[in-house]
Amino acid sequence: MTVSFAVAAKAVISLLILMMIGFYSAKTGIIDEPMSKKLSKLTVNVAQPFMLFNALVNVEYSRDNLTAGLSILGIAMLSHAILALFAFLSAHYVRRDKVERILTEYSLTFVNAGFMGFPLLQTMFGDIGLFWGAFYVVAFNLSVWSYGMIVLSRGRDRDAPGEKIRINPLKMVLNHGTTPCLVGFLFFVLQIDLPAPVSAAVGYMNNICTPIVLLVIGANLSRLPLKKIFCDAQLYIFSCLRLLAAPCVIALIYHLCGMSDDYVIFFTIMASLPTAAVTAMFAEIYDMRPDYASKTVGMSTALSMFTIPVAVLLCNLILKL
Repeated sequence: MTVSFAVAAKAVISLLILMMIGFYSAKTGIIDEPMSKKLSKLTVNVAQPFMLFNALVNVEYSRDNLTAGLSILGIAMLSHAILALFAFLSAHYVRRDKVERILTEYSLTFVNAGFMGFPLLQTMFGDIGLFWGAFYVVAFNLSVWSYGMIVLSRGRDRDAPGEKIRINPLKMVLNHGTTPCLVGFLFFVLQIDLPAPVSAAVGYMNNICTPIVLLVIGANLSRLPLKKIFCDAQLYIFSCLRLLAAPCVIALIYHLCGMSDDYVIFFTIMASLPTAAVTAMFAEIYDMRPDYASKTVGMSTALSMFTIPVAVLLCNLILKL
């Protein structure tokens, strides 16, 4: 399986159009802030679990697919470790204050694997891409609720008011990202076929996830101070690191390790995604410069529409080395 610059560009353009519709809808008052928040809750709590479950049960069981899925999970954990080290070393360019540096490190480590990744994987790889993506999301959630909490705790004073940052082992395993994957994995391994009406309903819920998310992302971008964001040199440095340098690091390391081209391309695409939306959510919960966190999410999301095809192009060049 190969992914060219043209294929990546076509996939990104469709996402960009949906984001632009969301941007317009917010500017004209169709999607206001309360509605945007409700749509976000609907997506996270309802649509996303169906999307992840569907990705696993929609692939025919075979020993090769099972082996590939478990391999993706292991390599995805390695990817997060590599990105964590890359982020720790890179974030030192931020000298304005400690909290910004920690949020930059967090934003460089964690990507929008599900909501931005899945529509791209569907277009570029088909059902097998979604299947691999579900295992990547499991690794993402395990990392977010463990190492992610450690990173955030380094940027917050122990005596600061508000909710304390704690690592919750139960939440690492049972959350809106991993639980549907675990259930879907059981259905996949046990080869349980869903009744036709249930399968259709799951498919319908899966289909609404991507458009709702992209409409909300576009609406949220419309509320950010875009002039201030695009005039901040620090955010451009951050975006180059997140959207271009990080995927190149992943592509180079995995290619030099002899990994298959399919895997190298897959993990490069995942590393080229914008900053995870949970960055802004956690910054809000723990009172850690939510304004700056929203800027990293907004800037990387907007620019990723142009940099993802470039990251794919760079990956293909690395594979020719």
